Amino acid sequence: MERISSARDRYFMRNALNISLRGIGNTYPNPSVGAVVVKNNQIISRGWTQPGGVPHAEVLALKKKNLSGATLYTTLEPCSHYGKSPPCVDQIIKSKIKRVVIGLKDPNPKVNGKGISKLRKKKIKISVGILENEIKKIHLSFFYKIKKKIPFVSSKIAVSRNGKMINKNKKWITSKDSRMYGNFLRAKFDAVITGINTVMEDNPLLNCRHSNMENLSPVRFILDSKLRIKENFKIVKTAKNIKTYVFTNTNDKKKILKLKQYGVTIKCLDQNQERINLKKILFKIGEMGFVNVLLEAGPNLNIAFLKYNLINKIYYFKSNEIIKSKTILSEKMLNIKNIESLGFKLSSSRIIGNDTLRIYEK
Repeated sequence: MERISSARDRYFMRNALNISLRGIGNTYPNPSVGAVVVKNNQIISRGWTQPGGVPHAEVLALKKKNLSGATLYTTLEPCSHYGKSPPCVDQIIKSKIKRVVIGLKDPNPKVNGKGISKLRKKKIKISVGILENEIKKIHLSFFYKIKKKIPFVSSKIAVSRNGKMINKNKKWITSKDSRMYGNFLRAKFDAVITGINTVMEDNPLLNCRHSNMENLSPVRFILDSKLRIKENFKIVKTAKNIKTYVFTNTNDKKKILKLKQYGVTIKCLDQNQERINLKKILFKIGEMGFVNVLLEAGPNLNIAFLKYNLINKIYYFKSNEIIKSKTILSEKMLNIKNIESLGFKLSSSRIIGNDTLRIYEK
C-alpha cells in the first residue's frame, strides 16, 4: 500500500475535505465524506455524503462519464459492504479509475481495510494517509461512536459575568451575536438533548432559524421522567415538522396518546424510577444511529452528564452581563476552574459580540 504526500495530493485532498464539511450534521448514521475526481490535473467531478447518509460521496463523484484513467480523492476509505446502498468500491472498479487516494482508513469493522484490499486486488493504485490528522478531527465523533457505542456529546453553556446560568427575569444572558452563533451551531449536530425543566422555563423551539437552514434543524430529545411536557409547548406543536422524542419513566397511556397525535415519539424507560438513566438514553440514541449530539440544558442536567463523564466537548459562552440572583450549587460547579479539573483543555477562544466563547475538549 503506497503512501504519498505530495503537494498535488494534499491540494486535491484539501478540496475533498472542504466539501465534506457541507454535510456535517445531517448525514447520520454515516460520516460526512468528501470526494473529488481528478483528470489531467483538473477536478472534473465532486460529491459529498447526502442527508441520511446516502448517496455516498464517492457515488456522486463517479456519476460523470469517461472517468477512465482518472484519480479519485476521498477523505475516508470507500465502503465494501452492502448497507442502504451497494458498495462504493464496486462503483470505483466499474468506473475504470486508475488510482484512489484515501485520507483515512475507516475504523468501522464493516470496512476497516476491506475496501482498500478489494481495490488493490483489481490493480488499482492506492495511497493512504493524506491530511490524515485533519480528517481525524472532522470524524472524531464518528470514531467515538464506533468505539463507545454512544454518541459524541457536546454541551453549550452560557454564563453571566458573575457565573449565573439561570436568569429569573427571562432576559438573555448572552448577546445577540452569541445567540445567532449558538443557533447556527445546531445545524452541525444530528440531534439536540434538553431537560424538561428547560422546556418548561423557556418554551424553546431548539431549531435552526437561520434563513434557508430550517431543514438542518436537529432531531430533538427531551428528558422528562414524569412526563410533565404540555401539549401547548412549541416543541410539541412543531413535532410533525421536526422529529421529536421524549424519554420518560411514566407510562401515562392517555397523555402519551395525545402527544403522539402531535407527532411526538414517546420512549418509556424505567417505570417508577425517579430519574432517567443518562447512560441508557445515550446507548438508545446511539442505537438509533445518532453520532453527534448537542446538550442544551440548565446547570443541573449539565452536572449530571459531567458526573458520569458523558460530555466530550464544551462551548462555553461567557457574557459581560451581571445577573442579580442567588447562585445555586450547580452553577458554581460549572465555572471554568472546575471544568478544567475534569480533564477538559481549552482548544480555542474567540470574541463574539460582547461575549467570549471558549471551546474545551477532552
